[in-house]
This record gives sequence, C-alpha cells and structure tokens, in this order.
Amino acid sequence: MGSNLLYSIESFPPLPESINKLNELCMADEIDLKAVIRVIESDPMLYTDILRFSNVPYHGFRYPITSISQAIALFGIAAVRGMALTAALRAHPFTDVAPYGIDVHQWFRVMEQQQRFLDIWLGKKHRAILQSLGGLTFILEIGRLVTSYVLMFTHQSYSFSENEPEKLSIEEKNILGRSSDELAAQLFEFWNFEKIFVNSLCYSLSPDDGLEPKTCAALKCARTLFTLKGITPFEEVEAVLVKYDFSVSDARIAYEILLAVEE
Repeated sequence: MGSNLLYSIESFPPLPESINKLNELCMADEIDLKAVIRVIESDPMLYTDILRFSNVPYHGFRYPITSISQAIALFGIAAVRGMALTAALRAHPFTDVAPYGIDVHQWFRVMEQQQRFLDIWLGKKHRAILQSLGGLTFILEIGRLVTSYVLMFTHQSYSFSENEPEKLSIEEKNILGRSSDELAAQLFEFWNFEKIFVNSLCYSLSPDDGLEPKTCAALKCARTLFTLKGITPFEEVEAVLVKYDFSVSDARIAYEILLAVEE
C-alpha cells in the first residue's frame, strides 16, 4: 500500500472514545455487561440513538424499551454494539459518499436494509453468526465512506459507475489500488477491532478467502441483494446459498418479508 494511501486511511477522523472503550469491552473473553452499560450511558449520543434504534416499529414490541440493559437483553451485545457504531457514524464529521452517486441518507438506508435482512434470516437458526460479527452487519458499506474520504484526502475526483458489488470493487481497485472493503479493513485494524470483524469486512464479497467462509457468504448475500443502487432479484444469491449450505427457502422468506415492509 502506497504511503499516501496509508496516511490518508490513518488520518480518517476517529470514532468517539466511547466506541473505543466499548470495543475493548466487547473483545474481552468475558464481557462485563455493567461496564458496557456504563460506557453507553456516559455518552448521550450513543444512549439516545441506541434507545431510538431499539424502539423502531420494525421490531414490533408492545412496550417501549427504556434502558440499555433492556436493549442488550432483547437484542444481544453484538446488535447493541452495531447500533452504537451506526450512531457514531451518523455523528461523524465526514459523511460524503457522493463518489458513489448517492447521499448519506441513502447510504444509511442500504445498510439498514442489509442488517434487517440478515437479522430476519439468521436470527433463529444462525444466531451464532450474528454474534460472531460483533455488530458488523450494521455497517457493511462502511468502505464506501472510507474510499470517499481517501479520494478527498488525495485530491482525486471520481464518480464510480458500477452497480454490482463485485464489479464495483474491481473499479475501486483500478482507481486506488485497493477495494473499499480492503481500505475499511485496514482502518478498522488500525483502530484495533478484533480479527474476525476486520477479516469478515475485508472478505464479505469473496467468502472463500475469509477466515469464516460461511459467515462471509451470508454478508455477501445481503450486499448482493441490497445494493447502493437498489434491490436485486433473489435469484442472484441462490448459488451462494447452496454452495455454503444455507437454506434457500429461509433466506427467500426473509427477503420477501423485508420487501413487504419496504412497500
């Protein structure tokens, strides 16, 4: 990686200190839930946004969630960490993804669709996959923001034209020498996120190269179906599902549920 490219990644504005503390706690062999709650409650932005995310109508709870401990009990620590990462990105000083032909609201919307699809699909039979990802499912397109920052930092102006995720990665490599996922993985490694988080992010479109191919394959399905430029037909992921021994019908049901909600 060229020195200018590496320097631009390392100069990316950092996440709040509360995220760093939360990250350290979540990487421990035994997670101290009381400490996690204290960290979140000490940051008004994280506290407010996590409760807001927890109470969206999509979840269908009859009664409001009023505490972080409730949110953790209902969604799990990985999901709450993902909510915290999303909250931090919403407040991030750099939110320009214009090189991809979308605005920041559309960018967040795509990541929300991907996360909901994975939650509906994997929530019952593959909960361990969601837990292992430590909240990554909430920010699968983070690389697009990192790439946009690198272009800005290196004074390059470019508009990406490819829509299909794998072709878009090739276009990114042609312009910067690295895909957006590789750049984002480099950044999160610099921020000391755990190895499986970084690796799954880096190989979420090329599962066979990842440490946990089946986990990466699930991420690939979400990103293939819910792209920066719209929703693609379910048939696009059937071969991946079969190859990695997922139930095609379970994934299709999740896809159709989400489409019905979108309508």
